Amino acid sequence: MLEILPEANIAEFTALPYKLYEGNALYIPELKTDFKRLLAQAPFWQHAERELFIARRSGRPVGRVAAIINHNHNNYWLDKTGFFGFFECEDHQETAAALTAAAAAWLRQKGCAQMRGPLNPDSNHVCGVLLDNFDKEPCIMMPYNPPYYDGLLRAAGLQKVKDLLAFERTDKDSFSPRMEKIMQRILKNHSVKMRAINLKKFNEEVETVREIYNASWAQNWGFVPITPQEIQNTAKQLKLIIRPELTCIIEYDGKPAGFAVSVPNMNHVLKILGGVFGGPIKLLRALSAWRKIRDCRMIMLGVHPDYRGKGLELLLVRNIVVEGMAKGWNKAELSWILEDNAAIIQTMLEAGCRRTKTYRIYQKDL
Repeated sequence: MLEILPEANIAEFTALPYKLYEGNALYIPELKTDFKRLLAQAPFWQHAERELFIARRSGRPVGRVAAIINHNHNNYWLDKTGFFGFFECEDHQETAAALTAAAAAWLRQKGCAQMRGPLNPDSNHVCGVLLDNFDKEPCIMMPYNPPYYDGLLRAAGLQKVKDLLAFERTDKDSFSPRMEKIMQRILKNHSVKMRAINLKKFNEEVETVREIYNASWAQNWGFVPITPQEIQNTAKQLKLIIRPELTCIIEYDGKPAGFAVSVPNMNHVLKILGGVFGGPIKLLRALSAWRKIRDCRMIMLGVHPDYRGKGLELLLVRNIVVEGMAKGWNKAELSWILEDNAAIIQTMLEAGCRRTKTYRIYQKDL
């Protein structure tokens, strides 16, 4: 009754979650055109390869998975890791086991020694399985799934390799006295200057962000350097929604030393669109929702290693919180953060944030 079919077409692969999540008000799909473009045209595939699998039960699609080899990852870490991503599945252990086994077999044939995921398609995109707070809508570019996914994957032989954490802060929260004291001292340092991203020099600013990001995250677990093509592609998609008060580049002695970027939580708009633009009434409702967005997500933060130990990451968080709140933003999600990044977690807590969600990455030997 169950079939796992390779070489799935992108249209069917894209459509499957709409059937699985039918009636679930918390599932917010991205635009189908954007998802198809990610699978077919994203710069990521210039250094990666994949196979798409669809599970059918009695001819009806009931699950999907992609087996992915990211050559940039393996060249960077000098290993033979394969990945699985875009995992969606009915609440049936046979289906989950068959899907992950198909992905593992394909990766094994390609010479991979372990399989890790879900990454959609890598750590610079959406990744992880949600483990808690299933009654809350996801923030922009963060995953949502039913509670049973963790059990399905563990029963299929996958084990936790790393958890990713999300934090939240509102305009009613405050910094700790200790953090306030440190920040005020740093603000008196005339070598430090903060500014918003210059949208008139957008491409140059994006390259500055890429260089700092690649340097600051270089030793982090799972990191893969972002290529110029990848970050320009992402920046092009975000340019229309970026707000200057939600961005910050920090300079030290006139040189870029760190950055932070937050974006409006466009899931309020995507929820109305339901994956497609539709007719004029839907578009008007979406436009109205866009104008009312008051929450955001910090998607990137980094301080160049040459400038660490100066408290610049505290100022980056403070600047976006203070400037954002001053312009009417009342809530922010800061995600994701590696579970063992103690320094940044402590910064989040002292900035008045609280931990809200946990996302898991799994792995198994091949």
